[in-house]
Amino acid sequence: MLSFTVGALLPLLTIVLVVADFRVLVTVLAVVIALALTGWASAKFGYGPAKRAVLRNMGGGLFAMLATYGIGSLIGTQI
Repeated sequence: MLSFTVGALLPLLTIVLVVADFRVLVTVLAVVIALALTGWASAKFGYGPAKRAVLRNMGGGLFAMLATYGIGSLIGTQI
C-alpha cells in the first residue's frame, strides 16, 4: 500500500502544481524519468543489465499511460 501511495505522489504533484497548458507534458516527462530511475535501481539491486531494465520499465509505463489516456479519450471522461 505504501509503494502505491509513494508512486502516485509524483504524478499527482505535477498535475496539481503545473499550469494547465503544460500539465500533461510535464507529468509524462516526470513519470518517464521516475520509471527510468526505478528501472535502473531494480537492475543495480538485482545485478541485471541496466539498459534492458530501464527500457522495459519505461516501455511498460508509457504503454500503460497511453492506454489509460486513450480509453479516457474514447469514453469522453475528463477530470
